[in-house]
Amino acid sequence: MKQSSTSAEAVSSSSSSEPIPSDHSQPATSSSSSEKTPSISAAAEDLAVAARDGGGAQETVSVDLRGEYSAVCRWTVHNFPKIKAKPLHSKYFEVGGYDCRLLVYPKGDSQALPGYISIYLQIMDPRGTSSSKWDCFASYRLAIVNLVDDSKTIHRDSWHRFSSKKKSHGWCDFTPSSTVFDSKLGYLFNSDSVLITADILILNESVNFSRDNNETLSSSASSMKMMSSPVVAGPVSDVVNGKFTWKVHNFSLFKEMIKTQKIMSPVFPAGECNLRISVYQSSVNGVEYLSMCLESKDTEKTVLLSDRSCWCLFRMSVLNQKPGSNHMHRDSYGRFAADNKSGDNTSLGWNDYMKMSDFVGLDSGFLVDDTAVFSTSFHVIKEFSNFSKSGALTGGRSGNGARKSDGHMGKFTWRIENFTRLKDLLKKRKITGLCIKSRRFQIGNRDCRLIVYPRGQSQPPCHLSVFLEVTDSRNTSSDWSCFVSHRLAVVNQRMEDKSVTKESQNRYSKAAKDWGWREFVTLTSLFDQDSGFLVQDTVVFSAEVLILKETSVMQDFTDHDCDSVNGSSQVDGPGKKSSFTWKVENFLAFKEIMETRKIFSKFFQAGGCELRIGVYESFDTICIYLESDQSVGSDPDKNFWVRYRMAVVNQKNPTKTVWKESSICTKTWNNSVLQFMKVSDMLEADAGFLVRDTVVFVCEILDCCPWFEFSDLEVLASEDDQDALTTDPDELVDSEDSEGISGDEEDIFRNLLSRAGFHLTYGENSSQPQVTLREKLLMDAGAIAGFLTGLRVYLDDPAKVKRLLLPTKLSTSNDGKKLTKTDESSTSLMNLLMGVKVLQQAIIDLLLDIM
Repeated sequence: MKQSSTSAEAVSSSSSSEPIPSDHSQPATSSSSSEKTPSISAAAEDLAVAARDGGGAQETVSVDLRGEYSAVCRWTVHNFPKIKAKPLHSKYFEVGGYDCRLLVYPKGDSQALPGYISIYLQIMDPRGTSSSKWDCFASYRLAIVNLVDDSKTIHRDSWHRFSSKKKSHGWCDFTPSSTVFDSKLGYLFNSDSVLITADILILNESVNFSRDNNETLSSSASSMKMMSSPVVAGPVSDVVNGKFTWKVHNFSLFKEMIKTQKIMSPVFPAGECNLRISVYQSSVNGVEYLSMCLESKDTEKTVLLSDRSCWCLFRMSVLNQKPGSNHMHRDSYGRFAADNKSGDNTSLGWNDYMKMSDFVGLDSGFLVDDTAVFSTSFHVIKEFSNFSKSGALTGGRSGNGARKSDGHMGKFTWRIENFTRLKDLLKKRKITGLCIKSRRFQIGNRDCRLIVYPRGQSQPPCHLSVFLEVTDSRNTSSDWSCFVSHRLAVVNQRMEDKSVTKESQNRYSKAAKDWGWREFVTLTSLFDQDSGFLVQDTVVFSAEVLILKETSVMQDFTDHDCDSVNGSSQVDGPGKKSSFTWKVENFLAFKEIMETRKIFSKFFQAGGCELRIGVYESFDTICIYLESDQSVGSDPDKNFWVRYRMAVVNQKNPTKTVWKESSICTKTWNNSVLQFMKVSDMLEADAGFLVRDTVVFVCEILDCCPWFEFSDLEVLASEDDQDALTTDPDELVDSEDSEGISGDEEDIFRNLLSRAGFHLTYGENSSQPQVTLREKLLMDAGAIAGFLTGLRVYLDDPAKVKRLLLPTKLSTSNDGKKLTKTDESSTSLMNLLMGVKVLQQAIIDLLLDIM
């Protein structure tokens, strides 16, 4: 059962970002005054507005209608600085059949910062309706006019869908009152009057909604104001399939507005969520596009937001009203939530849905008689999920004596109904690579969820794919990681012991957040009616998750900090070394896992390479090793020799800490396993190695340097030399190319050897150079073996043998002057290597072997 990571991030959909408003269009907040201010009947409009609360304020309201759905209201408030009343209301005026008025709080409302003026637009119930449920979409600009310099007029733009529950919208901190009250700045005229304006656009719209039982709910542009439409009501249970159509009858009125804001449809129910269509304009690579997305909108504050979630497959359309022309369709999918606190989507769609030029074209048919028709059809999966952090659910994996309620283990069960219908819908629409993401569940402060590909990730579809996704719920840093043991299953609902179960351990991070199996179970087995996986068209998935509770610390120290470490270091400079401490705080929960698998730390950096600690159990012995990063992203050309020592720390008596020393070469011989002690001895209560379920591992990097690669010898030969190389044995002896390498190239070679611990010395006779091996390497049998292995591979090519055997030009230094030896006494590179006594016999054996 091969375990693998998804090749690409399991992305739900191309998420749409909302257009960014201008500086004067900060997100507007719903005014609390809508609840504080009582509803006023339509007859109140005919009443003259007199002075309020003894403040002596007088007002004048003028309305400039620009058609039925657009108006500019100019409200002159006299004696403005002296008004003592909390709220001040304008007269009502009608726009698009709705009663509108302005609210101003000269001293600020209860939510305002001290010294700020609050201003709101309020839209009341339409005239002639007895319904308490209505809504309308409005785009508006509120302003306090500067009569001296219009460029200093204070204005803010926003948009909102007003309803019986949210009648007011605007800004509690519109502007500092000191600015307006200062007579020198131009906002006051006639010494005490202020002009407040409101530019209002009302959307003329109609909707049609049909649910899975073909029950159609519709409203026209006129009747929508007075109806108690289920389209805009709270969630309707079990709406798993439906179609919502939204007609905008005065689109040109909002053509400029959608460049910085968006128009939004009424909400409609889909599963547990309320969704709506949003339309706006975006610039993508210099081209203007119509953008369209589906958004979740919470309408019921009584329900916990975290409980609202639905996975939805949807198609968004712009309908062509020209007979015989094609509609525009785009498909997507994802999990919607009432807010984005859980990491789910609140908006999915496309910034580049279609080019604006195609949408508004006179002959295109998408915009006819100033009317545009937007539509979405959706399918919501019917699902049920259960999660428990009980350790008993991960039975057999916790080990004896393990604490089972520390919040780092749990089981999640996920039931999906109508699974065949979903599969058929994907097949019909020819959608490939689609994944369904479950609700999130939290273990060990990490957000987890299952990801299922109903038709797999390969073509043609053969297998169901299942993955576990783990993310950082706290979003504290980009380099987070956690080690997870997980057991995923497709449950056999008739015989549970025949469930398909797969288990693995992986380290999750931002770069690798989902792990699982592309070929989890065959689709043939899954949909076989007799197999037990599909019962009453329902499939059940489960995930048992155990997260390693761990902390790690990397620190540097010098030779003086560790008397047991001898010799100079190449890690970060002379005398500097590094230490990595890995504390595992729920060790017993992983004991049984380590009998057949391993746990490993996150990677840490030392001397230019990425390393990590691995731990497992073999024959009741705790085994620890150090390994380098062999992932695709690591540099395959970098090869380092690393000397280190490893310890299992005795937390009660540090003097009894067990240390062992070894070395690795990161590319050629990557791991060296150290056997420490019997697991049973380590787990003894009084031994000191296991304290409160915690074991501490330490790795000290004693030395680290680049490893000599024989392939690096290629830099010693110029292109001409390489062209002249021959494989003829006679020519290898008599070749006139035996001048060898230049002095500069020989320096390169010398540096390569020096970096790997080999030093050229000349002693009394400069014509007889010798090679000494750095002491630390001479004592490392693994390093010697690795060096000889590299030499053996290099000598497989006769042309490379020539390069080692022919004389070289050697340069020496004399009082700072460089001298070059070119006589026949020049030695060969092989002679240099033969200068190392421990290599002599091994090199002779190698040469005899290849001759």
